[in-house]
Amino acid sequence: MRIAIFGGSFNPIHIGHLRGAISVYETFKLNKVVFMPAGNPPHKKVEQTTPQQRYQMVKLATEGLDFFEVSRLEIDKKGINYTIETVYEFKESHPSDELFFIVGTDAFYQLDSWKNHRELVGLITFILIKRPEYDTSAILKKYSSIVNFERIEKEGAYSAKKNTVYIYTPPAFDVSSSMIRKKIKNSECIRYLVPESVEKFIEKEGLYR
Repeated sequence: MRIAIFGGSFNPIHIGHLRGAISVYETFKLNKVVFMPAGNPPHKKVEQTTPQQRYQMVKLATEGLDFFEVSRLEIDKKGINYTIETVYEFKESHPSDELFFIVGTDAFYQLDSWKNHRELVGLITFILIKRPEYDTSAILKKYSSIVNFERIEKEGAYSAKKNTVYIYTPPAFDVSSSMIRKKIKNSECIRYLVPESVEKFIEKEGLYR
């Protein structure tokens, strides 16, 4: 199978996450996208929600799509979640699968602050999701010595290759988790920015007020 891990805090998960994941699934001809909500990420503090609440929102958001799966691997672990440890554990349970890791440009720019990042890029193939207006030149300059960058502009069963980063620009959605949290705090409407089931969960739990 061809599987992509999609990690993140998902605080909350929104339409941009979901449509981006669907676009990657279709463009790269994957069999599955596994959402990996972070429990205790090393680079930012996840406020206002518990890992279980964020996991539940991702479960609600992905219901009914059999090519989406939600993993508890990170939220059930104690201590800080390091991506390289997650990838090693995931690979152990998927020894014969082609594995990819979906990441945004801002997170990837900070790759050199990730634990054992040089080892990590040789362990799994990254799919770098960029916004149309984002200039990747700084990323290429910073990491071209350790990875090969390939821009993807059409569908294809691209191979999982060591030390390779695929740069892909999905259809743009001008939405972010921080925007949604701000709208909720200001009592503004978030309809159609998150799935209806997630909106109802946020209201029920009184999140981001």
